[in-house]
Amino acid sequence: MGLIARKYREQLLCRYDKDGYTPYLSASDFPGLTVEEGSFVNTAGVSVAYFLYRYENCDPEKLVVFCHGLGVGHTAYLAEIEYLCRNGLRVLTLDYTGCDRSGGDGMLSVNRPTRDVIELLDCLKPAEELSVVGHSLGGYTALNVIRVLDKIRRGVIISGFLYSRQMLGHFIKNRLIHYLVERVERKNDPEFARADNAEYLKKTTDRLLFIASTDDPTVPYSIGAGLAQTLGNDRLEFLVEQNKKHNPTYTAEALAFMQESFGTFNRLVAEGKLQTLEEKQAFFADKPASKMTAQDDAVMGEVVRFIKE
Repeated sequence: MGLIARKYREQLLCRYDKDGYTPYLSASDFPGLTVEEGSFVNTAGVSVAYFLYRYENCDPEKLVVFCHGLGVGHTAYLAEIEYLCRNGLRVLTLDYTGCDRSGGDGMLSVNRPTRDVIELLDCLKPAEELSVVGHSLGGYTALNVIRVLDKIRRGVIISGFLYSRQMLGHFIKNRLIHYLVERVERKNDPEFARADNAEYLKKTTDRLLFIASTDDPTVPYSIGAGLAQTLGNDRLEFLVEQNKKHNPTYTAEALAFMQESFGTFNRLVAEGKLQTLEEKQAFFADKPASKMTAQDDAVMGEVVRFIKE
């Protein structure tokens, strides 16, 4: 049990920092986009960084809470965040415990992000009408948040899963190891590790929009939007994409460019042709994040429409 728990912490719940060569967007890439930064200390004793993005002529009555996926923090989602801001919304986001600008040696649990978001909102106590949007692990986080907080009645779940145990089962095929990892999660956060999001989705009067691609290899459709679609609640809406894999909000061109870029990069690294930080930076010098994360207007337009209704 001790070995499994340690390996799980090292491989999934590890600390996530930028590598120094993968390109990311920042507020300065978008003229007029402003960001206010702050931090709070969560119940785990970790300083968590948060960020409020907006353009000048935004709607002061609405606030979107954006939950990032597993990895280096919210800047991996600046294209999505800016798109929402460009359409008149303000976006509050954060870096989870153990991610980028926040403290902590690691994430502690796949449910620690849920607690970080809830504790952030408890700290700031925003008075605006709130919606929550999340991708992948952030989609699961957003689902937990809207289930728990009565103040939030509208959420967008992008490529998200319904249960942590299902997602872990997708990645961990050995049944004994899967069982032991589940025990670790239940010990780390018994409330959320045991929560029944399907039962909530069957009965809720909250409004949720699920967005997913049927060929997603990271979060299979069957454990996310596909499962939610079987629950028969007309308060749930679905936007189902084809051939968008794990990023249904990207344009087809952006997705192809990103896959080609990282596919070539990984091959060159494996061949020993990209070894130093400088060589890796040079490889990405002509591969801007804006081209790899361009947003699909048809999909993101539906997100904006849903939030503004």
